[in-house]
Amino acid sequence: MYEFLLAQRHFVALKKYFDFLRVLPATLDQLKRHSDNLQRQGHVLTTLPDAERLKVLASFSYGYLERLEADISALGKVCNENLSYIAEFADESRKIAAQTSHGGRHLSISAVDFKRFSLSRSQWWIWFPPKDVKGLTHELYFRLSRTTSALLDFKAVPKELNLDIHNVFERFFRSLTLKPCECHSHYSRIETWYVESGSSLPGMRNSASPGSSVQARRTRSNEHLRELFAIKTDACSAVHNLNDFLFAMRSFLRVAENELLAVKPTMKLSHLNCALAQIEHVLREVKSMADRMQQWSRP
Repeated sequence: MYEFLLAQRHFVALKKYFDFLRVLPATLDQLKRHSDNLQRQGHVLTTLPDAERLKVLASFSYGYLERLEADISALGKVCNENLSYIAEFADESRKIAAQTSHGGRHLSISAVDFKRFSLSRSQWWIWFPPKDVKGLTHELYFRLSRTTSALLDFKAVPKELNLDIHNVFERFFRSLTLKPCECHSHYSRIETWYVESGSSLPGMRNSASPGSSVQARRTRSNEHLRELFAIKTDACSAVHNLNDFLFAMRSFLRVAENELLAVKPTMKLSHLNCALAQIEHVLREVKSMADRMQQWSRP
């Protein structure tokens, strides 16, 4: 249902942003050399970007892509493990109801022997060992909450990434659009760099020599500025889409958690099975979304 939020182009957009980060230190060094040349020629320079700070900020983001892939894999593992407990419990509950008169419509779950469920023989518990079916559903709630906790931990990664994109990119991009010196205002810093040095931003399309004419170099500098802005915009869009996707997953998990918390000892077995069917329905969405994230992160 929400797969459109994780179109493959969004992951490609993130990779392009990380490619930009990898060449940023070298780009800053080239800009510094160009500015030094201007200063030696007697120009009064405007404030340069804090290259060292930008390099440090960029270095924080180097491992995000690998961390993103690893965290998605870990989230998928936790999700599969805890969803399997609920699937097994629901299947056993339906079988017990099928063996009961009227399909369990007149049987309270407090009257059902909880030891008929495989979960009752678990070797570990998050809470106290259950003593009835209600206790088992409460344990399932706690186990499902482990998936929610893993999801909330994972949400911190795109949040940090979005903040870093703005911290790194806005500083660097803005510095390219300012004039390079106080004494001349014809060109922006990037135009001056392209025109006077014949260099260009690494990693951009058609980054080879743009030609000998001043106009050709100015045109190429502005093309690359637009391309750079598109890299930032596409990366931000990818992060926002991922956040929306995770919000939808959290909403599905909340529905399942609330259904489990709503189980009462007086509930009829047939009613429990209806609730479990609803839980399984939303958790199939969660499973599908977790699988989609893993596919998305492994192009």
